[in-house]
Amino acid sequence: MTTKVVKVLKYLGLTSIVFFTIISCEKEIESIGVNLVDNKNFNTDNFLSEVITTNENVDRVISNGVPQYLLGVYSDTEFGKLKASIVSQLVIPVTGENYTYGTNAAIDSVIVYIPYQSTRNLENYTDGKPSFVIDSVFGDRDVEFQLNVYELKTFLNTLDPEDPSKRAVYYSDKEFQKGGTSLFSGNFKVNPDDTVAYIKRYMPDAASYDIDTIKQSNLSPTIKIPLNEAMIQQLFVDNASSAEFASVEDFQHYFRGLYIEAEELNNDKSHLISLDMSNTNMTIYYSNDQDEAEGVDLNGNGTTGENGVRVKEDFVFSFGSIKANTLKRDNSYTKASGNDRLYVQGAAGSIATVELLSNENLQDLQGNNWLITDANLIFYVDQNASSNIVPEQLFLYNNDENSQILDMMTEGLLIIGGALERDEDGKPYRYVFRITDYISELLTLDEPLDLIKLGLKVYGSTDTPISATDTSIKNFSWNPKGVVLYNHDASAGEKRVKLEISYSEINN
Repeated sequence: MTTKVVKVLKYLGLTSIVFFTIISCEKEIESIGVNLVDNKNFNTDNFLSEVITTNENVDRVISNGVPQYLLGVYSDTEFGKLKASIVSQLVIPVTGENYTYGTNAAIDSVIVYIPYQSTRNLENYTDGKPSFVIDSVFGDRDVEFQLNVYELKTFLNTLDPEDPSKRAVYYSDKEFQKGGTSLFSGNFKVNPDDTVAYIKRYMPDAASYDIDTIKQSNLSPTIKIPLNEAMIQQLFVDNASSAEFASVEDFQHYFRGLYIEAEELNNDKSHLISLDMSNTNMTIYYSNDQDEAEGVDLNGNGTTGENGVRVKEDFVFSFGSIKANTLKRDNSYTKASGNDRLYVQGAAGSIATVELLSNENLQDLQGNNWLITDANLIFYVDQNASSNIVPEQLFLYNNDENSQILDMMTEGLLIIGGALERDEDGKPYRYVFRITDYISELLTLDEPLDLIKLGLKVYGSTDTPISATDTSIKNFSWNPKGVVLYNHDASAGEKRVKLEISYSEINN
């Protein structure tokens, strides 16, 4: 067990003891503190340490099994262009003899449903319809991008082909094969009023039809992508009795999934949507002939036609457990803010690295016998940068070992900080990280911590440890937001990156 791990466990083990000691001795501590100050046994002071920072591109991140998936196109002069597409398996609802479309079946419509993340407004529209706001949209939601849907031609393995004992991992830079003809192609932008699907149900004479109104149970909006009915008829209906539909495995080898692709139009400064894909599906709405005596829906959700023999049916193909994002970047742009800046962006973007002290400076400080009372690492936002998708939280970690720093394990995210602070005008101003425990242990002469290079990234919910043993940083990053920060260069003046250490020193 390394010294670092021992120290972490030591802190965790002592937490409860320290808590109860503080409660029982609160009055004594207050009295002692007063006497020390009155007797001038301590000098308190601040030390400002120079740090070294660098930019580092992130070539790829894990893009399957993540909480959120991105779809769309976004670009700006600071971070360039990002195109985000999604691939996914489909899960057949029934298999074998149960997968049948009946007599004289005809597809009425095929819709891919992707629920938006939305918030319902307190007031409805004047006609009583519910009103929603779409959440997690980055960029100009009024500018369209092109949306294409293809048959996925790359088989998505559940297990790692090189080590079947492990789950398969897909990275954001993987190239997926797709069919030559699109199942859908059209312009798209977010629509908070897209709450209803109207499905035409054709009668046997093909001249008349019913209209079914399909709504979410909570009336919330969804992305609705209509697929080519003739192609779905050929793929899913014409050979429904074949061996390809005998099991889930057979089906997923036959039809490997959907490739939902975003492409820019004339104006590439469009938008990205962050989506929870857990309730996404492709629904095939169809009708068939049944004996009048039957007059029922085999799936339990249709209704009998007016003539008593034409029945409305549907099959719902949920998106499978294997879904992945493809993130394509164009880094041929020029960063407008210059070389004295740090560029921190999520979604396979870029991070910053931080070297707090040199070995020589560390040795000098270790000889001071300081009692560290506070240590803050401060990053200032370049308010002249053109990007307007500034993240609300950044995250600091051990870049050398891709692990949590000591303060995350002893104090937690709320104490460490890293939340965006704004100035009096509401503009993004700075990020402050409190790393007192790490600096205290770094400067101690009794088994000091190793000097490490820190990493600075856009925060994601999976970065926070869920247990005392969860010390590794997961290679997940789905938040496309980015911020331009001043680095350590002297030209930044008081806004350069700095480490401020407050300490007390015993008078001799």
